[in-house]
Amino acid sequence: MSESLLILPAQEIDPQKWDDCITQSSNSLIYAKYEYLTTLCDQWSGLIIGNYKAVIPLPWRKKMGLRYLYAPPFIQQLGMFGDQELVPFTKIIECISRFIKFGDLFWNYQNTPLCLGINTLQKNNLIIYLNKTYPEIQSGYSKDLIHNLQKATKFSLSYSSKLILSEAICLYQSAYQQRLSNISKQDFINFQKLCSMLVEKNQCFTRSIIDALTNEMSSVALLLKDANRIYLILNATTEKGRSMAANHFLIDQILQEFNEEDLIFDFEGSEMEGIRSFYENFNPECQPYFYWRHNQLSPFLKWILKNIFRKR
Repeated sequence: MSESLLILPAQEIDPQKWDDCITQSSNSLIYAKYEYLTTLCDQWSGLIIGNYKAVIPLPWRKKMGLRYLYAPPFIQQLGMFGDQELVPFTKIIECISRFIKFGDLFWNYQNTPLCLGINTLQKNNLIIYLNKTYPEIQSGYSKDLIHNLQKATKFSLSYSSKLILSEAICLYQSAYQQRLSNISKQDFINFQKLCSMLVEKNQCFTRSIIDALTNEMSSVALLLKDANRIYLILNATTEKGRSMAANHFLIDQILQEFNEEDLIFDFEGSEMEGIRSFYENFNPECQPYFYWRHNQLSPFLKWILKNIFRKR
């Protein structure tokens, strides 16, 4: 008998059953947990297959009375979690299309077979498996990275585990304000609220590099953690820190701290060219995910909304 497909608004979803499905899934990601979605999304619904045997989060907004899928800030990939063979993927797409006619959805790294039948664009995400010794990890470093780590030793840099959520977010905003036009002030407020909640569960922490001579922060990373991954969500360096190779030193220290743990280090922001080239110095693997531009609007509505949604 075919499993049921049901789309429920977030407030009607059973949070425990939802999270159990995510946690038990082989492709579990922190972005898909109930609390994470509820804190960061304007609105969201969930496609539930069977009795939470598989789920698909669907973040959405409304404009001109039309509901559309969107990619919330600080959520890299969602897609399907749980048993991916319960129902044909065509039925899943039909169900989503009845609920919502257009928008953007990022399918996760294990949804490759599902995405073969729809027009998706592959996105890059870089990872390092940490279940190795530090010398094994370091053996893959580029010559440029080794040079910069040697450079960093010439300065009085120290590695700090002090929790500095606000400072990390502020430095990130300052360093990348030119690129953050799609992230609103409210998005950052929601994100800091989420991080504060995750700190209580030991799922959010910061690591930073301090200039011991001036006691100034030179580089900082805000990281999330679940049973499978450490996510490098925010990473920023001061101008002075760049001259001291502080960020090279910071990432190296994090990899040293967590080496030999059965975790994946997820660089997370691997699509920006300059950032990706920096991360590639650490010899990561590419674990692609998939962007889907869904559009089943009539030609007339496509024409009406072309300019309104061209930046989304």
